[in-house]
Amino acid sequence: MYKTTKLAASLMVLSLAAACAGGPTVQPGDVSSGYTPDILNYSAAKGGMLTEVVGNPFARPKAELDAAVVETAAKSHFGQKVPFFTQAPEKYTSPYRVVFAMNPARGIDAYGLCAGKIETRARAPKESDRITAALCAREVVITSVKGSVAGPLGPRDPAFLNLIAQMSQALFPPSSPQKRGGRDGLNLF
Repeated sequence: MYKTTKLAASLMVLSLAAACAGGPTVQPGDVSSGYTPDILNYSAAKGGMLTEVVGNPFARPKAELDAAVVETAAKSHFGQKVPFFTQAPEKYTSPYRVVFAMNPARGIDAYGLCAGKIETRARAPKESDRITAALCAREVVITSVKGSVAGPLGPRDPAFLNLIAQMSQALFPPSSPQKRGGRDGLNLF
């Protein structure tokens, strides 16, 4: 319990410091009682984690954004290293996938992401990019997180990559809710 509380406090301080410096901010993540770090082990055994990147806030090729997101998410989460990819290999059978929605339309939440009901919108000038992400088991939300970053210049912008890294850590916390008291929808931060 102490380690989880200490981790949550550390992440909160980092998020507040980043917000003051104009860097990325991550809102509290939700972790359902169905989450276990073993999801990463299962995904590794199935070949990796399917990742959907919806929307593109940059005037850059979508493939560049997809590559930046999967590379950063794959190396930033807690637990076993697992390849992330946007195209499932032949005979891929894992029910798990991660969805990152860039600037989702108002009212789109993690449940919409997992159900495949995703609409995005263009970012207005001087507006921050918002991202909603979810770890899904088919259409069921396992973990979710929201974040934003002020005006990144592109998918390789350090502030944008930092946001994706923080979100990946929130999507794959180091322990399950059962080990932290078994509450469904537990706030990570």
